[in-house]
Amino acid sequence: MDFDLNDFGRSARFDEVLQLLRSADYSDSYICRRHHLEHAEDFALDRKSRAPLPGLESAADVLLQLFLAGEPSDAESLFGLLGADIVQLLESMGLLKQTAAGDYFSPVSLYPVADLYIASDRWSNPDASEFSEPADIVYPAFIPNTRLFLKHLPERQGARFLDLCAGTGVAALAAARKGAAYAWSGDIADRSTRFAEFNRKLNGINNFQAVTSDIYQNFAELRFDLICAHPPYVPSLQPRWVFFSGGTDGEEITQRIVQGLPNHLEDGGMFYALTMGSDRADAPLEQRIREWLGDRQSEFDIAFLVRKELDPLDFALKAHRDTIRTREESERWKELFSRLRITSLNYGFLCIQRRSSAARTFTIRRRASRLIARTPWEWLLRWETEASGDHLADLLMKTPLHASRRTSFEVLHRLAQGSWNPVSYQLKLQYPFDVECTAQPWMAHLLSLCNGISTGRDVLRILVQNGVFPESIEEKAFAEAISALISGGFIEVDGYRPPAEAE
Repeated sequence: MDFDLNDFGRSARFDEVLQLLRSADYSDSYICRRHHLEHAEDFALDRKSRAPLPGLESAADVLLQLFLAGEPSDAESLFGLLGADIVQLLESMGLLKQTAAGDYFSPVSLYPVADLYIASDRWSNPDASEFSEPADIVYPAFIPNTRLFLKHLPERQGARFLDLCAGTGVAALAAARKGAAYAWSGDIADRSTRFAEFNRKLNGINNFQAVTSDIYQNFAELRFDLICAHPPYVPSLQPRWVFFSGGTDGEEITQRIVQGLPNHLEDGGMFYALTMGSDRADAPLEQRIREWLGDRQSEFDIAFLVRKELDPLDFALKAHRDTIRTREESERWKELFSRLRITSLNYGFLCIQRRSSAARTFTIRRRASRLIARTPWEWLLRWETEASGDHLADLLMKTPLHASRRTSFEVLHRLAQGSWNPVSYQLKLQYPFDVECTAQPWMAHLLSLCNGISTGRDVLRILVQNGVFPESIEEKAFAEAISALISGGFIEVDGYRPPAEAE
C-alpha cells in the first residue's frame, strides 16, 4: 500500500480533527466498553485473530473501523455517521482515501493512548492482502508493551525530558503534557520524526520537538533531567528492519544509550528503559550495564526489575520464526549464545540514577510483581539511596517499623527418626516485588515485633533480651540487616513505605 507522507496533515486542520476525535468519544474507555475489554490495548490488531466488528452505530465505530481495525468503510455508512464535511476534513488531512470500488480507507493508523491521539503506520492492508512493511516502519504505540512502558514513565515537574528510539514520539508527548518543561523525541528514522511532529500538532503540544537523531547524535550539547527509551532488543543474525534488531545479542542499542548517560544525564537525573538483555556466565546483566558506564560508573545507581526470564534459543527461534528456514540457521543461534556464554534473556525495566556526590552506589535486581500494573521502581531507588547513605542506623533505630501484611514465612519440615524437623525457612511476598529469600528462624520473631509502634531500637532491645542477638551487637549491623528486608518489602519504615497502589 503506497502512502505519501507529503499528504499527511497537508491542510493543517489539526484542531478540527482533534475536536472530531473527542466529540465522537473515540477513546480508551469507548474501546473497552464497546468491545468488552479490560484494557484498550487488548483490542486485537490482527484481523485474523479478532472477532468480526459489531455493526456500525456511531461515529466512534467508524473511526475505530478505519483507524484502528484498519478495515475499509462503505460510503453510505461513512457519510451517514460522519457527514460530508467530516469526510472532506479527513481527506484534506491525508487521513482518508477512496478505493477504485468507492469504499474508503485510512492509509495510517490513528488511535487514543490515554489522553493523547497518536498516528503511526498501518500494520495491514485494508483489503487484507499480504502486507509488506517499509524498512523504516513506525510501529504502533497502541500495543501492550508500549502501554506498559508509558505506564512506568517517571514524572518530574519542570524537567528536561528526552525519549530515544521514540517512534511516534508518544513518551515525550506524554511527558510534555504532564509537566515537563520541554520534551524531545529522538529517532534514527526521519519517517518517525514526521509522525511525531504530526502527533505534536494534533494534540496541540508546544513544549515538544521531534528530532531525527542516531541516539545522542543531534543532542550533543544538551543535558536532561529524565531520559527514557524503549529500544529494539531482539537479537538478530541479520537485521531486518531499522526498529527490529538490537544487534546480534540484542543489547547494541541499549548499550549505546547507557554509554552516553555520563555526557547527557544531569546530576540527580534518572534514566528509564523497557528492554531486554542477557545474563552471562561471567556476569549478570546489571553488572555488565555498570561496566558500560566506563570510568564514570561510580556516579550511577542501577536497578533492573525483571518481568520475564526467557530461554535464549527458544526466544530467538520464536522471534525469527518467519525467516528461519533451515537447521543450519538454528545451529548458528546455538553457536552465538554459546560463544557469548549467554545463560538467559531477561526482559524488564532498567532504572539508572545519577548521584555525583554519592559515597556508595548500588546495583540491584528485583523481580516485578505480577499482582500490580505499575512496578514502584521510584520507591526502590529512593529507599536504596537512603540505605546507602551515612544515616541509616539513626533513621531505623528511631523510626517505627511495620511488617508487611503480605509477607509469608514458610518452614519446610522433614521426617527424621519419627520426628518432624525444620530444615529450611523462606520469606515470600508479591508486593512491591515478587521475592523469595532464604531466612533464619529468628526473622519470624523479628517480623512479629514490627508492629508499627516499636522503633528499630525497641525491636533490637527485645531481641537481645530474648537471646537472639548478643548484647555486643552494634546498631549499625542490625540496621543493615533490617535495610535488606526493607528493600525486599518485608518490612516497611515510616517515610519510605511503598506506594499504596497495591492495596
